[in-house]
Amino acid sequence: MSEEQERKHQETNENAITERPKTTEITDGISGQRLNLIIAFCAIFISAASFYATYLQANAAERQVKAMTLPLIHFATGNWDLEKNQRAIIFNLQNAGIGPAIIKTATFNYKEQSFNKPRDFLKACCAASYNRYKEVKAIKREQGILMDGKLVTSGLRNNMIIGQSKTNFLILSNGEDTHILLNKLEQERGDLSLEICYCSLLGECYITEKNGTFEQIDHCPVFSEDNKNQAKKPLKV
Repeated sequence: MSEEQERKHQETNENAITERPKTTEITDGISGQRLNLIIAFCAIFISAASFYATYLQANAAERQVKAMTLPLIHFATGNWDLEKNQRAIIFNLQNAGIGPAIIKTATFNYKEQSFNKPRDFLKACCAASYNRYKEVKAIKREQGILMDGKLVTSGLRNNMIIGQSKTNFLILSNGEDTHILLNKLEQERGDLSLEICYCSLLGECYITEKNGTFEQIDHCPVFSEDNKNQAKKPLKV
């Protein structure tokens, strides 16, 4: 091989050596792009899965908190005092739920009439016997004589009832001075229903008229100043 041929052969080998890394760089560059794309998609998928799992966990926690604070108010009435073992008419509100309930409004519905206080209901259902009871009470109060029998009523607005408890808002015990009113109330109490609007500690409000049923609303009704027996309709959620 001549010196000229040997020089050309050496240049050819050098060109081959210098060209091979370029091919390798191109191949490595395409592989790196694909790898980066796969990593990016995996990161997006993991982030989405993590976000969804967090959402499910937060939603479950919210439902659990709501269930733990949900009150369930219903109206109950009886004609016997179990504690004193004697005849009596008792009206109460019972909280069958777990969380406390704040009573906002209580509407007494009686024969197409509505009242906000239990004594207003007594005036409507049992006027003659209720007025007679008040007259006897006034006379005996002047004479310093105790009544034989007792009528106790209390308001319900802004009253808090804790879970699994009750509050009595009307108690009429039997006695010589109350038995006429008690007999009349015994006849009429079946025509009474209560519409109760109450809120939980979370600010969620409900309205119930029939025992065991309730409806969530935006807020409780507000009584008109002109006529307290009329109430604005509650807003549904």
